[in-house]
Amino acid sequence: MGYLTTHQFNVWRMMRDGLSQSEIARRLGITRQTVNEMFGTIPEKIALALEDAAKLNRVEPRYLDSNKGILVGWSRDFQTKAVIAMGTKGLQIWYQHNLGECKICPSKRQCKSTLLKHAEILGIPLTRHERKLGASDLSSIIFSKIPDRNTKQE
Repeated sequence: MGYLTTHQFNVWRMMRDGLSQSEIARRLGITRQTVNEMFGTIPEKIALALEDAAKLNRVEPRYLDSNKGILVGWSRDFQTKAVIAMGTKGLQIWYQHNLGECKICPSKRQCKSTLLKHAEILGIPLTRHERKLGASDLSSIIFSKIPDRNTKQE
C-alpha cells in the first residue's frame, strides 16, 4: 500500500471515492477530527511513495496527483510514457506499448479488467465502444487520455 498503514489506505480510498470526512468517520467508527488529521498527511505519503517508485523505475515525473494516487512520467529505459498508480494491490507501473500481443497473453482478461478499473478511478471517460476493445487498444486509448503535464501537482 505504499507508505500507508492499512487504516490510512482505507481512509485514502474513501477520500478518493469522494466520501466526506464525516461519512468516512462514521463508516470507520472514528472521529471526524481523526479523519481530518489523516487528510493532511495521507497525500504527502502517497506523493512520496509515487516519487520513490518513479526514481526506482527511472521514470521522470511529469504529473502527480496524490489525491487520485497517480504519477505520469517518461521512462528513460523504455523511451515511453509510464503511469505509476496506487491501488488495492499497492503501487503498479504501466508502460505504454503497442505490442499488440494481447490475443496470446494468458492474463488478457485480468489486464483489461485492471485497465477499466484504473480508468474509472482516474475519472477517464470511456465510450461503450472503447470498453469493448481488447486490452492493447484499450490501453492506448486510456494512455492518450491520462494527463501528461510538464508541471507537478499534488
